Amino acid sequence: MDIPTLIGECRTYSDRTATHDHSFAQLILPLQGTLRIEAGQQRLSLDRSRLFFLPPHCQHTFYAKDTNQFFVLDIPHRLLNRSHHDIAGGLSLAIDDRWDAVRSLFWAEVQGAVDESHRLMHLFHYAYGLLQRGETPRSIQFIRANFHQPIDLNQLAQLEGYTLTYYCEWFKKQTGTTPNAYLQSLRLERAKELLVHTDWTILSIAQQVGYEHHSSLTRLFQRMEKTTPIAYRQQIRRLAKLQQKNG
Repeated sequence: MDIPTLIGECRTYSDRTATHDHSFAQLILPLQGTLRIEAGQQRLSLDRSRLFFLPPHCQHTFYAKDTNQFFVLDIPHRLLNRSHHDIAGGLSLAIDDRWDAVRSLFWAEVQGAVDESHRLMHLFHYAYGLLQRGETPRSIQFIRANFHQPIDLNQLAQLEGYTLTYYCEWFKKQTGTTPNAYLQSLRLERAKELLVHTDWTILSIAQQVGYEHHSSLTRLFQRMEKTTPIAYRQQIRRLAKLQQKNG
């Protein structure tokens, strides 16, 4: 169930590892300490130098081992562009001077005793604009648009104007993962959608997401999901029937 409106809070996290997902998105701005978070293929240590945008329905695991405080903005999915529902594993960005100012303003808003939800909404729209401008380097846009086709690393590096070696380092800093792992995560998520919402064969789905043979998709599922595409489809549909029966 989606939340009805924006919720902005300063939160702390324990050293107990937790895993869940939720229907709303989150913008996490570190104030103190470090949060370890895994989402999709990303394994991040969030401190004051980086923020994290977590899309709706993205399963994530997190914990913190030291004294910590984070400003967290819970965002109803209706306020997001459709593209932000599909970011594989979320988005991590470096905090520059603009984001540092936004963080301070958000923090100041939640310290006040008066309900200033309209000001929180104005701040969200400004921050969301920064997020959209900062989130789409050309090579990442290219991967998202063409993940179902063969993609050459040299071509991606050329799109950013970097050498191949530097590009791989830069990509890891931008996304928390490698270009190949990012590509595979997009293919995996699209394959899951097709398994649930179509009756296509495994070969057809594999070819739709960029693999020539169904065995490549099966290996991806076994490595990432510890199951096969057929078993995944059966499990999701079985759960859907149970929910309908109990609902």
